Amino acid sequence: MPKKPLAMKTTIKSQDVFFPTACLAAIGLSLLSQTARMGLTPWAEGLIGLGHAHELLFGFVLALICGYTLGKIPFIKMWLMVLVWLAARIAFLIWPGSVIAEGFNIVFALWVVRHIAPRYLVAKKWRNKIIAPLLVALFCFPLGWFLLSLLNWPLTPQAFMQSLLILLIMLMSFISGRMLAPAFAGDLQQQNYILKARVQPRIEAGILIIPPLASMLLFQSMTQTVSALLLVMLAGLLMVRVLRWQFWRCWRRSDLMGLTLGYFWLMSGSLLLAYSLAFGGYHPGFIHVITVGAIGTLSAMVILKYLMPKRHFPALVFYPPMILILTAVITRLLADYSTARTHWLVLSVSAWSLAYSWILIQWIRTRITAIQPT
Repeated sequence: MPKKPLAMKTTIKSQDVFFPTACLAAIGLSLLSQTARMGLTPWAEGLIGLGHAHELLFGFVLALICGYTLGKIPFIKMWLMVLVWLAARIAFLIWPGSVIAEGFNIVFALWVVRHIAPRYLVAKKWRNKIIAPLLVALFCFPLGWFLLSLLNWPLTPQAFMQSLLILLIMLMSFISGRMLAPAFAGDLQQQNYILKARVQPRIEAGILIIPPLASMLLFQSMTQTVSALLLVMLAGLLMVRVLRWQFWRCWRRSDLMGLTLGYFWLMSGSLLLAYSLAFGGYHPGFIHVITVGAIGTLSAMVILKYLMPKRHFPALVFYPPMILILTAVITRLLADYSTARTHWLVLSVSAWSLAYSWILIQWIRTRITAIQPT
């Protein structure tokens, strides 16, 4: 009897599209930014300085958030979103800061958040429901960036980026916390140990309340000190939470250690950002503790955990990106305090690019394995 023809897929998971897209963006944007600094790619000068931050946050980070939150949607719609995202990247590269580039950015962000936010609004607990307005706020930042340059608001682009980073800390703390709590509890249960402090709702509530306040208060010089104090409080809550998870008991689980390292990067980033606000300075190196350390480590662990079958992943897979991203952060910080700044920046970009190249290699390997006949 002849076999029935296989039906074409009408939907596709956002992880299968935006995760590899984000990895390619992480590699391409960082390499082009560095080569432009060195004068090797003068046509990519738009990726220097604030342009670098613009593309890292609105290109790379938003693609990561799409991969994690968008879910399964129609195949054609997914790829149209990717095309709009790609058009925004190309337009910014050719005409940085232009209406065309920002227009593609805004269309992409608003189109995506229209699909993401309603899923969280149906949640029953306010701690879950609050993620909807958080995502709306994050995806409205491209629009805010455009209006900032158009209307000459009394806000600096640096303060605008710092505000966005605080909200990203909030989102990453929520997502990583929801991943770590049950994972630690399950692993400790296998060790005949009952973890009582799991989600820790009161601490999580503080983690969700403090960042929006700190994000709004930093725009006024008179309240920046209050914003800094709030960030110190946030770092304290994150520290208490991770210590109550007793992460050291799960040292054999490299995936959990990687997520925990990302959690520590969030704490460090909060403290360094608080220092910058309290003493009225803007330190790009400190910003990279969040963008490279926290976002890099957590995204690497999330993507690799998605790729690997549950409880059947090799532990060594998680170590290379952890070590490479740690190297990227350290060398990026050293670049700001060394006369050999270019050399340290090249090392940082190389380590960062190798980390995401490793993830892409694992992606290709798992996809080849999946299509091979058993």
